[in-house]
Amino acid sequence: MTVDAEQVAKALQTDPVYIEESLAGSLNPALMDKAEATMGNVDYDVYVIAVDQDFLDSDLLEQIKVFNGGEGVYVMINGGSALTVDQHFEDQHELQMQVMEQLSIARDEWNVGTPSTTKLNTLLDLYADPQTKTEEEAGTAQEASGSEVQTVDDSGSFAPMFLGIAVLVLAIVIAGIWFTRSWRQRSTKKRLRMKYQLPDRLLERVDSLQRRSLRETINADTTQIADEIDRLQTQNLDAPDSEKVERSLDAYQIARRIVDDEDSERIDLAGAMVLLRQAGREIAEVGAGRTKKAGTRGRSKLPQSLCTINPLHGEAQSTTRLDADGTGVRVPVCRSCQNDRQAANQLQWIFDGDRPYVEGDSVWAQTLFGAIGSDLVTALHRQGR
Repeated sequence: MTVDAEQVAKALQTDPVYIEESLAGSLNPALMDKAEATMGNVDYDVYVIAVDQDFLDSDLLEQIKVFNGGEGVYVMINGGSALTVDQHFEDQHELQMQVMEQLSIARDEWNVGTPSTTKLNTLLDLYADPQTKTEEEAGTAQEASGSEVQTVDDSGSFAPMFLGIAVLVLAIVIAGIWFTRSWRQRSTKKRLRMKYQLPDRLLERVDSLQRRSLRETINADTTQIADEIDRLQTQNLDAPDSEKVERSLDAYQIARRIVDDEDSERIDLAGAMVLLRQAGREIAEVGAGRTKKAGTRGRSKLPQSLCTINPLHGEAQSTTRLDADGTGVRVPVCRSCQNDRQAANQLQWIFDGDRPYVEGDSVWAQTLFGAIGSDLVTALHRQGR
């Protein structure tokens, strides 16, 4: 049965829990009742979608989120052990970071085979009573991955040779099983993508709604930055501060042109967000420098870079190493992408057309949204923007 994203989104406006008809009765009723009760204790809206799918479709969840249009967290589960999350909060960056952190903590508490309804309740409990991951917990996975294994060399025995042959045979068997299983999973996922693919008309509407939402968010930021630039331009600034204000003005103007262009794609609007963040940082550095000169001890917190994997994820919380131009570079990433990197999960790149932007040849790909190479504004000027 094909899931209609628009119908699900409409149903969520009257009931925050949607269970696909073919799945009704197979979910643990006590756990679902507990989940609904806990949802009432969360300070923001939470929507739960239960679908009869072996592999959850994150694109379907995003479409439901866009069609619904409401702020909050969207959790999709199936009748097995799968769970995926998406969220939408406008101008509430700290809340979005908190929501992402609770998901990270929840993942540490459950395992792969934990039933989806149990995972759902674990996550909702954290949403209702947010926790903070300690540094010790954050470092546990890294310490475990770095553990050493000691070996004993006994050259006077044939045992190592036989052991080596046994290990080789076992490795071949495991590789064969893994290859067969991976091939089947890829085939199943491909069939699911075809099954749940929306008509072009609906896909275009989803894309239009996404871009409109992004424009509304960006417009609020541009107004604030424009006012701050105007204020600083009337100040008596020294040469270094004047250069920073000019750079912020350049970044702002390019971002404004991108937003005003109705043909700008979603990835271009993400680039505009990066440019506005760069402009905001330049302005903050000027303010921090003037505060320091005035003798104030208070340390100004500069705006952090946005996530390189997908700027729409929000502020970066750490850095990770990526391969770019044949060399490894460290780039800023959000907490969720860092967790995916450490767990060897597939990274959630923002797409440029039908592929991850990093695989393309746009200025965003060439500079990783300004994380590598020359200054992003300079690179955009070279392209005539």
